[in-house]
Amino acid sequence: MNFPIPDFVPVPSAEIMHTISIVSLIVGICLVGVGLLFLFLNKKKGKEKKATALWVVIGIGVLLIANHGIQLLF
Repeated sequence: MNFPIPDFVPVPSAEIMHTISIVSLIVGICLVGVGLLFLFLNKKKGKEKKATALWVVIGIGVLLIANHGIQLLF
């Protein structure tokens, strides 16, 4: 599907979009890693605190990985 893009809308080149997807994929992997690390450390200390923020970070990381991984495949 080719939709006409107006001239006033800035559209980055394919190389820049590829770079953005790779960087976002790496950021997603880092977010999942950091979230899992802190979740593991939180359980290791024996503190039964709510870890909602950690699950949010892990969820955002998974969404970034899924979204930009699919973009890189197609």
